[in-house]
Amino acid sequence: MIKVTPFIYDDYDDVYANTYVLFDDKNNAVVIDPGKDYPGIVNYIKKYNLNFKAILITHGHFDHIRGVNTLLNEFKVPVYIGFDDEDKLTNVFTNGSAYFGDEVIIDIKANTVADNEVLKLLNEDIKVITTPYHTSGSVCFYLKDSNLLFTGDFIIPHSVGRSDLPTAMPKELRNSMAKVLALPNETKIYGGHGPSSTLEIERRVNPFVK
Repeated sequence: MIKVTPFIYDDYDDVYANTYVLFDDKNNAVVIDPGKDYPGIVNYIKKYNLNFKAILITHGHFDHIRGVNTLLNEFKVPVYIGFDDEDKLTNVFTNGSAYFGDEVIIDIKANTVADNEVLKLLNEDIKVITTPYHTSGSVCFYLKDSNLLFTGDFIIPHSVGRSDLPTAMPKELRNSMAKVLALPNETKIYGGHGPSSTLEIERRVNPFVK
């Protein structure tokens, strides 16, 4: 089974996204959405001697990518992001950082991912589920055997992300949500902000999960 270490920022007004470190029983690890530019994730990887394999990005907003450069300065690993969000790595307007006076640029050649693509980075497959809505290139990462779903800002506890930002696709919410609703109720949801949840809970309390 895959273990998850969350780095959680509980304040919804804070412009830091949650970061997740996933690792298997052989210490192979990936980092999802390194949203804070600080050495905490680097120190964690080194402390536990993790075999760091890749950075996975749910979408290209600056609060989800701000820590990428810090990791790449220490580790030479590939970065995976949805095809339609790749441009946000270097566009400070579509990634939103220009509006906060903190221009974030990730000047790398990323690996773009497509719907139903399978990433073989850990000893359990990571399936890509494209969920355009919050951004045009938003994706979720799903680990079937461990019942884990990393949703970025597509689903956050009891709600969904905003749909009024550049490249948002509000009309795609229903189609994208249908893909998630096909997953088992016991699926644990790790969103980009706030605490974790489950699909069963979100079905009951989240008005957008219908």
